[in-house]
Amino acid sequence: MANVFAILSALALAAAAFLAMKNKDAYADEIKSRQGEQARLAKSEARLKSLQDDFKVTEDDRKATEEATVGLRETEAAQQKKNKAIEDDIASKKAETDSNAAKIADIEDKLKESGNIEELVGKVKRLGAEVERLTTEIASNEATLADLNAEKTRTEGVIGAYRTKESNYSNQRSFFESTRISSIFPAYGFVTLPIGNTAGVVSGSSLDVVRDGAVVAKLRVSSVEASRCAAAIVPDSLAADTVLMVGDRVVPSAAK
Repeated sequence: MANVFAILSALALAAAAFLAMKNKDAYADEIKSRQGEQARLAKSEARLKSLQDDFKVTEDDRKATEEATVGLRETEAAQQKKNKAIEDDIASKKAETDSNAAKIADIEDKLKESGNIEELVGKVKRLGAEVERLTTEIASNEATLADLNAEKTRTEGVIGAYRTKESNYSNQRSFFESTRISSIFPAYGFVTLPIGNTAGVVSGSSLDVVRDGAVVAKLRVSSVEASRCAAAIVPDSLAADTVLMVGDRVVPSAAK
């Protein structure tokens, strides 16, 4: 009878040990599963934070663009006013120069009509001094006119540059020459570029990824900083059997 109890006790202990091992394995699997869920949750939270940051940057850039546009328009108006003042000054100086030229011509005619030079020495000296003064004044006016014309040309160039920049911002058109993809995030559908708004990248503008002279994908600028930006890969724009790579050339899309 004692042997039977011993056998039963051994069986009970073996069963308990077996169940303990099963529970330990299940507990380990549960811990591993929970760690995996926590990792996925952390990744999702990081992605959400990144998207929120991108949205804030884009919103700030939009506000900055609107403020820049207002500033550009005010600057253009000031430049136009300055240019009008320069044009008026040029017209005034030209009229003064023409008047002085007429005076010189009149003096020269009077000299030709003079009789005895010896009797008119005093008059000739006075007229000669007046001619010299007027000649000097004409030269000064011509130099001033040249400076005013140069300033007018420079001002017109500034106005043209402001108009072009304002047009690019208003039409959401980037105006840099070219750049290269610096990083790619295929899981999230966007790339980053090593240039920003100081180089001519405009938020919301369309860009082309060019390889071997052909457009292989389209990008849309989603957020811009001073020296870098992020651009979403336009769905269905990626050419068949094509994978974007770091170093691919990127240019602004042609205006339509």
